[in-house]
Amino acid sequence: MFSFLQPMSRGHAALRGVIAFALGVVFLVWPNITIGTALVLFAIFCFMDAFAALARLFSSGRGAGDRILQILRTAIDVGAAIVAIAYPGMTAQVLTIIIGIYAIVIGVSELAGSSALSRLGGGGAGWLVVGGLLSIVAGVLLIVWPNIGAVTLAIVFGAYLTVYGLMWLISAMSAPKGSSVPNPLAAP
Repeated sequence: MFSFLQPMSRGHAALRGVIAFALGVVFLVWPNITIGTALVLFAIFCFMDAFAALARLFSSGRGAGDRILQILRTAIDVGAAIVAIAYPGMTAQVLTIIIGIYAIVIGVSELAGSSALSRLGGGGAGWLVVGGLLSIVAGVLLIVWPNIGAVTLAIVFGAYLTVYGLMWLISAMSAPKGSSVPNPLAAP
C-alpha cells in the first residue's frame, strides 16, 4: 500500500496539522503579506512535507514502489521550495503557477492513491478522491488565473492549508493514545 495512506504517529500527524494550519491562518489573517514572505512560507511548508516523506522512506516495511513514491514526493517538494527561494524577485503570477502545479501534482497522487485503496478493498477512498479533486481544482484555478495577485493567492492557499491542517489535527486528537493516526483523507 502507498505510504501516504498508511498511518503515522499521533505526534507526527499533530505536527503536520499544526504547521499546515498555522501557515494557513497566517495567509488568511494577513493576505497583504509581501511576495517574499509568501515565498518563505511556501518553501517552509514544502521542506517540512519533504522531511515527512523522507522520514517515512526509511521506515521499515516499505515496498519498492512505495519508496519510489516517497522519493518522488520529496523531490517535488524540495524542487518547489528551491524554485521559490532561488528566484525571490518573481512576480505573484509565477508563484501562483508554481503553487498551482504543486497542488495539481499532489491531487493527482491522492487520486492515484484512492484507486489503489479501492482495488485493495480499503475504506475511505471517497475522502481521498475529494481531497485529490479539491487540490486539482485549486491548482487549475491558480494556473488559469495567475494574475490574481498575491492577496488572492494568500487567501486561496491559506484556505487550502487551514482545512488540510485541521483534518490532520482532528485525526490526531481523535486517535486513541499510543495508536497510529490514519491519513484523514483515507479514513473510513
